[in-house]
Order: sequence, then structure tokens, then C-alpha cells
Amino acid sequence: MSVLIFIKDLLLATLSQMASLLAGLFIFGLLIQFISQLTFRSMERAFGRGVYLLAWLGTPIHELGHAFFCIIFGHRIADISLFRPDPVTGTLGYVYHKWNPQNPWHVLGNFFIGVGPMVLGSAVLFALFYFLVPGSGGVWDSLSASAGSVSRDSLLAGYFGVFRDSSLAIIKIIFTPANLSFWQFWLFLYLSVCVASNIRLSWEDFKGSLRGLGCIVLVFILLNLVLLLIGFGSDEFFGGAAASLGAIYSVLILALVMALIGFVLVYLLAAAWYWLRYRLVLNPLSLLK
Repeated sequence: MSVLIFIKDLLLATLSQMASLLAGLFIFGLLIQFISQLTFRSMERAFGRGVYLLAWLGTPIHELGHAFFCIIFGHRIADISLFRPDPVTGTLGYVYHKWNPQNPWHVLGNFFIGVGPMVLGSAVLFALFYFLVPGSGGVWDSLSASAGSVSRDSLLAGYFGVFRDSSLAIIKIIFTPANLSFWQFWLFLYLSVCVASNIRLSWEDFKGSLRGLGCIVLVFILLNLVLLLIGFGSDEFFGGAAASLGAIYSVLILALVMALIGFVLVYLLAAAWYWLRYRLVLNPLSLLK
């Protein structure tokens, strides 16, 4: 094997693994961010500080997601506020942390600290879904089985199938006529919308996670380098990890679905109130400005 072919195989393997393992996190994060912005702006336009009815739970979970990984990766938390709304800046909470840019473990931690709200928020959503929605356990069993069947040769098509099946299964099991008579359903609906609306990645979160992305790329390059040198296929090594992300993405789909449901419900309520108060239609497109 020539040096150029070796380098090409090394880079292609690393890029494909990074795309399959990490791209989905950013895609889901940005989609949830976009939908959540529409939700909060709808609330603000119609009810002003009524936005706190969604932020009181989701914001502390968001900030705890940052703080948890600060502790794991040794960052010093200089100041933290789980929920302190500032009407002037629009800040609801914050975590200020300090780290040593010369410490690789600290640098790597920036990625996980940035996406921490998605990790913890998705875990809380899963718990709410599992314990408050009847029959939810069977859904996750079937989703895990389908995720495990995703092959490396048809990774994109396999993930698309898991995403489609996950979305349909989640929606079908949540919105059933029988669930409407259970108080657990209404509690789940409210709490999950609060949490999902705050899983969003802010621009600062996104930039912070990029600081640690280089360390992750370096780890993948070194692993692939070793595997290629010993003649062991990297596809076999990473295939199971890539396929298992189907189950993780199923949880992110739950977050995306609940964020979207939250926007629809909030917008309908806000639009009705806006019409009654101002006799004006609350234009969804105006919320993007």
C-alpha cells in the first residue's frame, strides 16, 4: 500500500465515522434550536414574561447539562445560575467555567460541555416518556432492535428508516384516545414541552463544543491509524458503535417531536390571545425576524 493510498484511507475512514457518529447531534441540536426560538418568541409576543412557564424547568436542566460535564472533565465552575431571568439580555440561566487550553482533557471536555443540555435533556425526556406514557417500554425495545440491524453498507438508508419508524411509533403511542383520560398524559405533555424547548443549543454552546471537536478528530485519526497499521478494518471496529446511535437518535427524535408539538400548541394559544387582545393575526414568519 502506497503512502498516498494509506493517507486517503485514513482520512476517508475518519470523515465517514465523524459524520455518522457526530453530525446527527448538531443537526438535531440546530433543528430544536430553531423550533424552540419560534416557541419562545410566540410566548413573548403574546404573553411577555409568560415564557417563564416553559423555562422554569427546562432552563435548570439545560444548565445542569453544562455543569455535569464541567465536573467530569475537570473544568472549574466560576459561577452558575440555574434560573435567573434577565429581561434586558434575555438570559435565563448560565454556567461560567474556566479551563486550561494546554490540557487536552479540558479541551476535549468543551465538546461535551457544549452538547451537555442535549444529553441531560434527552435523558429526562426519556424518563418522562418511559414512566408517564403507558406502553412506552415496548416501543424502545423495538427501536433498539431496529437500530441494531443497521448495517455499515446502508448506514444512511438504515438511519432514515430508524428515524421514520421512531417518529411514527412515538407519535402513535403518545396521542391515543385512551391517553386523553389519564392525568399522566397531560403531565407528560406539559413537562416534556418544557424540557424539549430548552434542549436547544445556543450559538455560544455550539462554538464551545467546536473547541473540543479537534480532540475528538485526533482520537479517531489515531485509532484508525493503529487499525490500518495492524490490518484490522475500522468498519468492523466502529460499525457497532454507529449502529447503536440509532437508539440514541430515537431519543433525540422524541425531543424534536415534543419541541415541534410544543411550538404548535404554544403558537395556537398565543395566536388566539393575540387576536383577542390586538385584533391582529400573529404571523409565524414574523417570529423569524
